[in-house]
Amino acid sequence: MTGTDIRQGCGNRFLGVLVDLDNTLYDFGYAKEEACRKVVQAVGVGTADDLVRAFLFSPYGVESPKAIQSFLSEQGITDADVFMHAVQVYTKAKIDAIEAYPGVYETLLKIHTAGMKIGAVTNASHEHATERLIHIQTADLFDCLVTPDKAGMKKPDPSMFLYAAELLKIQPHQICAVGDNLVNDIRPAKEAGMCTIHAEYGNRLPPEYSEGIIADFSISSFSDILPILGL
Repeated sequence: MTGTDIRQGCGNRFLGVLVDLDNTLYDFGYAKEEACRKVVQAVGVGTADDLVRAFLFSPYGVESPKAIQSFLSEQGITDADVFMHAVQVYTKAKIDAIEAYPGVYETLLKIHTAGMKIGAVTNASHEHATERLIHIQTADLFDCLVTPDKAGMKKPDPSMFLYAAELLKIQPHQICAVGDNLVNDIRPAKEAGMCTIHAEYGNRLPPEYSEGIIADFSISSFSDILPILGL
């Protein structure tokens, strides 16, 4: 189908795009794993998988440094200096390992140049999200950044997407929402009345946890959103 035909599949003339960040614009899973490997190398105990699990099951959230503290405690390390060093190693290694997927910058630039609004809806903190967008050199292309600590809500709450639409001053049905997670990104965006695009290339959610959610479109690379937008 042509770009126009594809765009009509959602029945809209799109004026804006909302994107998830982690695993949609860059491989955050790899960055986190790489940071965990660096920490294990630095402290000389445990495994990277152990630390990854500590983050995943941390009651303080998947980005809390307290996960590192718990990991070290399990290894018999309670020294505060070792903990602080591990946090510093993790923080630097994680941002250093973040690299935009192929075509991300060029695609966002083309959308921006076409006069469409671009927003981000993420569960990362505003500080972390901003740091990552700056790191991949795309921060200046965004018209809004919606994060839990600023908006007072968290995905999969559809209100996050509706709030972003208000900030962009665009009706929900005129927005395409792009994300890797069917539960956190696609379902709430659909409930908000937006056209949805599943970033399959970044999806780490096992099929049994996807709850049968189906996006309006699926893409195998970020640049595949362009014909959907009619660009």
